[in-house]
Amino acid sequence: MKKFLLALLAILMVGGISMETASASSTVTLDGGKVVNNRTIVPLRSIFEELGATVQWNQKDKTITAQKGKTTIWLKVGSKTAKINNKTVTIDVPAQVYNGSTLVPLRFISESFGVTTTWNAKQEEAILTADDKTIIVSVGEFDKAFTTDTIAIKSSPGEIYDTIGVIPARSNVKVVGGVPIGYDQEDWSGYEMYGWSKVKYEGLTGWVATHDLVFQNPYSWAPGIKDKTLNKIIKDYVGKNDKIKLVESDVFNGAGLIEFYVQINGVGQWYPVVSINPKNGWYHG
Repeated sequence: MKKFLLALLAILMVGGISMETASASSTVTLDGGKVVNNRTIVPLRSIFEELGATVQWNQKDKTITAQKGKTTIWLKVGSKTAKINNKTVTIDVPAQVYNGSTLVPLRFISESFGVTTTWNAKQEEAILTADDKTIIVSVGEFDKAFTTDTIAIKSSPGEIYDTIGVIPARSNVKVVGGVPIGYDQEDWSGYEMYGWSKVKYEGLTGWVATHDLVFQNPYSWAPGIKDKTLNKIIKDYVGKNDKIKLVESDVFNGAGLIEFYVQINGVGQWYPVVSINPKNGWYHG
């Protein structure tokens, strides 16, 4: 038996067959991509770190230095030039900071570390492929939700619409907008039952009832809801010298309540004013 194993090993070595097994490729999904001037920009730090690079941020100069192996990247926020191993390159859109992350063009990521980049138009995702990892970056502003039952996608909010598609049960959707409901003094059930959410699913864009969705983060504001809702509340309830604060409260059916408080003239006691559903802009108080 020992002679047989030795002979087999010799055959494998002579034949050039590798005894090593390839490491499995992993997939990582990130958020935070945007489209600016018809260019896709993506979060630099999170992608570079997933690719194994070290990233340093200089707050004073607003510069970023990233290094992986023999490759060093340098760029400055607001500039349309960067350096790769001291070679100056031009980038389509200046590096910019959004929600605490530095965003750079997708093409620059590809040029920096030689990864392959593709665009999935149907899912609105940028896909970066390295030797041992695939990074999927969701592009656009959206809220994450899923369905518990099969629901129809409608052409418009309200009672007059065409059905343009169906979302199966247990499907993930992107919520990209909504119609703020506003003030409702009489009906607490409106917290759950009212509202329309604009969603994207498998290349379709349409409307569904907000209460048909369960949201990944119950307290995040659906796009298009926060500013309109808060501006109306502030106009109606808040004085020039008052202070406000928002406090996360109860959760029902996957959507949270946010309590709106006012401090008169910025001193003393905080007074509760209204409870807000951040998914559809309904508020009660």
